[in-house]
Amino acid sequence: MRIGISLCGAMACALLASTPSTRQVVAAEAVRPVPLGGILGGQTGDQSYGVYVPTRHGGMLAVRAGTCTIEALTGPDGRPRVNGQEVGGADAHGWYTFKVTGTEPGKSYAVETAFVQVGQATRMPWNYYYWPTKGDSIHEPWSGGNGRVDTMSPAGDDIMVAAYGAPIAPGQDIILPGPNGLLESRPAPGDTSTWFPNLYDDLTFLGADGVPYQTPAPLLKYDQLFGLSARSWEAAYSQTQGIQRWPGHCLGGAIASIMLDEPRPAPGSGLSRDELKALWAELGENHLNHRIGDNANNIPAGPPRPGSDPCDLYVPRFHAMLERHIRARKQALLANLRAFPPTGGQDEVWNHGVGKYTARFHVVPGAGARRVRIELELFANTGSNLNDQDAKPRHNTYEYILVYGADGEVDETAVDLCDWMAVGGDAMFAPLNILEVAESRWQGHNPLVTEANVRALDATNGSSSKFTGTPPVFRPVATNEASQAPLAFPPMVGGDSTPPRMADGTPAPPRRGLFRFGRD
Repeated sequence: MRIGISLCGAMACALLASTPSTRQVVAAEAVRPVPLGGILGGQTGDQSYGVYVPTRHGGMLAVRAGTCTIEALTGPDGRPRVNGQEVGGADAHGWYTFKVTGTEPGKSYAVETAFVQVGQATRMPWNYYYWPTKGDSIHEPWSGGNGRVDTMSPAGDDIMVAAYGAPIAPGQDIILPGPNGLLESRPAPGDTSTWFPNLYDDLTFLGADGVPYQTPAPLLKYDQLFGLSARSWEAAYSQTQGIQRWPGHCLGGAIASIMLDEPRPAPGSGLSRDELKALWAELGENHLNHRIGDNANNIPAGPPRPGSDPCDLYVPRFHAMLERHIRARKQALLANLRAFPPTGGQDEVWNHGVGKYTARFHVVPGAGARRVRIELELFANTGSNLNDQDAKPRHNTYEYILVYGADGEVDETAVDLCDWMAVGGDAMFAPLNILEVAESRWQGHNPLVTEANVRALDATNGSSSKFTGTPPVFRPVATNEASQAPLAFPPMVGGDSTPPRMADGTPAPPRRGLFRFGRD
């Protein structure tokens, strides 16, 4: 933690007011200062007290003194406030004074204060599924396997990535789907298979136990509704072949959850809500089509610890984003909150819509009234919710010290006095960023999935009279694509190939890239 001079000096028994209105409030009698989020013990008799709230964005201020009575809670503007309720206003920062009465002679008491600031967006981000780009696979069991490859050869256009009889680590892939995106091979005894929900899935998946399972099939159904071949394009060009399972469409899903009302399928579309959200996730999965406004970005992963570390410099910008956008504007933000515990890596990308936070303030002892330690709870939507089986929001906790200026805003110049001390809950690291999405154009990497088509399927964010009748009976891939012409470009799954192109002939942008930054 960086050490610097005290901002406000030691507080005397009588508060020195900083504004004319405060001066009028406290001029009548001396009051004792009570630390914000702390305790002043050993008090006797009826007395007047004051507590300094450093933020102009308000919060809930509660004061208690055992069984005694709290009276005349008054704000910096001289107006009365209600104990335990919001003390917000145009300028909520400054000294709040109050009286403790009803004390017992000769009996001491302690005065406690608590200040909690809650910010919540008007439109909370809805939950979605991130639709990984990794295809289904035959692999060595994660536990209880025999450590060798037992499946002899692939079927169809599947790709063998581990030799028969070779030693193999738990969980490692043996056979992956080929360009058609469908796992056609069957695992031999000793190996197993796993279904990963993909945009390019068929209507069913044959499990390792030989049982067919019904699966979401967003692009297969989309193709049949519009007479296109978006599924085969996605299968050929979007598959990732590493063992990592986190790459997917969390950016598109998170941005859609912030910018749109929760999608609802048109009754004649035959889509589930998850499948419709998947189409929006595809449309949003393109960094180049989103312009970022206000932001805190490129925060080191850490994890932060008490004392000096690279995360400390980013504390004031991060917290200012929360107060100015979620609290003041009631605006949800986009954030890459990085990996989940206990085993996630620093390079993992988990984008979320952040719609709520709770901050508990505690003045740092001996450092003046405007240097505070904040215990933060950050609430984001989940990007792992399929069939409403994982609807629990992501709940990250952070703890840091920062400084407020005399104007009640976070002092972003006082970085030497900041300390990002801890992370917890669903966080392993500091977030990479927290961003205001200023503008979005809905076009992802797949040129056959268009905003106009997806809006026609969405009863909330568009809809069309075309999809008000009876839903179609959808056909499996083998039937639907039997007469489909081969792709215009060789698939990327097999190695070197011509890069895919957008509808206008220009090369498709990379799946991972940089946002367009530009504040309004």
